[in-house]
Amino acid sequence: MSESIKTLIANRVDSDGFKLPVFSPVAMEIQNAINADADLAAIERMIHKDQAMAAEILRLANSAFFAGLSKQKTIQQALIRLGLNRVFGIVMMAAQKQAFHARNPYLNELMESLWRHAAASAAGCRWLALRCGYQELADDAFLAGLLHDLGSLVVLKANDEIMNGEIAAEMTSDVIKEVIESLHTEYGHRVMAAWELPAQYYEVARDHHLEDSNSSNQLLHIVRLVDAVCRKVGIGMTHEPELALEGLPEVKHLGVKDVYLAELEIELEDIAHEF
Repeated sequence: MSESIKTLIANRVDSDGFKLPVFSPVAMEIQNAINADADLAAIERMIHKDQAMAAEILRLANSAFFAGLSKQKTIQQALIRLGLNRVFGIVMMAAQKQAFHARNPYLNELMESLWRHAAASAAGCRWLALRCGYQELADDAFLAGLLHDLGSLVVLKANDEIMNGEIAAEMTSDVIKEVIESLHTEYGHRVMAAWELPAQYYEVARDHHLEDSNSSNQLLHIVRLVDAVCRKVGIGMTHEPELALEGLPEVKHLGVKDVYLAELEIELEDIAHEF
């Protein structure tokens, strides 16, 4: 039956009536402004166009992961403290959070779990890049971690539309997770390509579960390793407590010390509690 469910979901996603997640207009405007070297005041005005997003940016700027020595009370203060690239990452995080909801109660629980995984992955990827000497990749790693499982959101949204009547009875948790596993990389790649994001992000979405990953793509290795640590500590829909992180090829590719792996586990668990 899982194959027919996959077909139902594929047909739903490809139908004219299904709305793929859209790139936040505010995020797009801010991205364009940053590329055009706009000043902080202009960025601040853009953020204030969406008060819910502005509130979430302030909350995240004052969270344990982003916090400095004093509490930030205004968007301007957050911009000065964090810098434009990190603020754009938080804008994307705030925009993504608004999309993670479903009408079906069970799917909504999965959405919440998926959101915690996305948020922890974003922060964890940035942490790992900085810890392992890839400072130039830190901001890219944040966004790649945030968006790498975007396709799972698409699959859950499609599930939310078709789960009714006799279909609902057959959509067990195991079937739903199997379908997500099968389809999410394809749909993540498709959505981000439609958003016209840089190719490095949708390539990570497409390739982060491939066994034979590109050994030269350090951004992909960062996301793959953080994704594995999330699975080990149970952040997301999968829990593999016996997963041996030290033997993963990403550890060798990135030059990650054992102590960093232990620190990353703790870091991810702390971050997950914030969301």
